[in-house]
Amino acid sequence: MELPNNIEKKLENIISYLKGKKVIVAFSGGVDSSLLAYLSSRYAKETLLITEKTILYPDEEIDEASHFANSHNIPHRIIERDPLKDKDFQCNPENRCYLCKTGLYEDIINVRIEKKFDTILDGSNADDLLDYRPGMQALKELNIFTPYIEYNINKQEIRELSKFFNLSVQSKPSMACFSSRVPYGQEINEEKLNRIREGEKFLKNTFNLKQLRVRHHENSLARIELLQEDFQKVLTPENISLIKEKFKELGFSYVTFDLEGFRSGSMNEVLTLN
Repeated sequence: MELPNNIEKKLENIISYLKGKKVIVAFSGGVDSSLLAYLSSRYAKETLLITEKTILYPDEEIDEASHFANSHNIPHRIIERDPLKDKDFQCNPENRCYLCKTGLYEDIINVRIEKKFDTILDGSNADDLLDYRPGMQALKELNIFTPYIEYNINKQEIRELSKFFNLSVQSKPSMACFSSRVPYGQEINEEKLNRIREGEKFLKNTFNLKQLRVRHHENSLARIELLQEDFQKVLTPENISLIKEKFKELGFSYVTFDLEGFRSGSMNEVLTLN
């Protein structure tokens, strides 16, 4: 497989940046950070992957991140954070992501200073600039380097590069933290996050789904977003009864399906209306 010239040039830019550096990669285990982790392990002087373990992500994401690091023999460190200790974050303002990213990267910066690494890399890509991403401000303020943005690399190009290097994550669906399932201004708490976690886990495992969201609205209302191609498979009378029973058991008072289906960042749509 050969890379198109424009993608090959962007790859060369990343490799050139990495050479001779001691690099920490903020590593979620998703396709973006996994490609950075792989490239850094091949071309940087030294690489350390740091993964945040938190109530905001499924436990299996940690397992998959650890598996990737082990399979490529890349040093990997897991740090635990409780974002709910931040009362401002719990209030769920529109800059929630800024607050969370600031806390995470301050922890990683402490490791960088302690271990005398040169730089910290974040896997945000050029497509992220097309949506509302307040976390970007935190990256700028804390001098976190974003190679994909610096060299104008989008999600599709990241997947092409991951395929070129035969990485196992090349087709892995995008994952956002569970707090993004709660509308701005509505409190984020452990009870809501656990409902979201268990609801999504149930749907994925029961119906073999790769991508979906369970949005948690006021009055314990669940708004489920499925890929359009999964509607027919999931929305049978028998399955609807099964889902309703499970979600009521989890503590949801109302269960709905969004007719527009899955779309990343759907909670940001309301911002354009204000």
